[in-house]
Amino acid sequence: MHKLNIRGEEILLTSSRNIDEEGFTRAYQFIRKCDRDILKLKKSEIALLQDHERNSIVIERMNTDTFTLHIQYEIKCENVYQIDE
Repeated sequence: MHKLNIRGEEILLTSSRNIDEEGFTRAYQFIRKCDRDILKLKKSEIALLQDHERNSIVIERMNTDTFTLHIQYEIKCENVYQIDE
């Protein structure tokens, strides 16, 4: 678990077992870049954060009294496909 402060709001970050230290660090950086937009997540909502290279993380705001974000998955860009119709 890691604590993060965005715009005066304390956010707790947790992650699933399949997220390694490097993935957690990348997710932390993604969340920091979102700044105040991340604060709009409601309890039990899920979000997909993606960078310009299509690396992605899936986070969930937990249904707790504190603002807790759980990092569910990290998806590397080589596993992201864009389907054009």
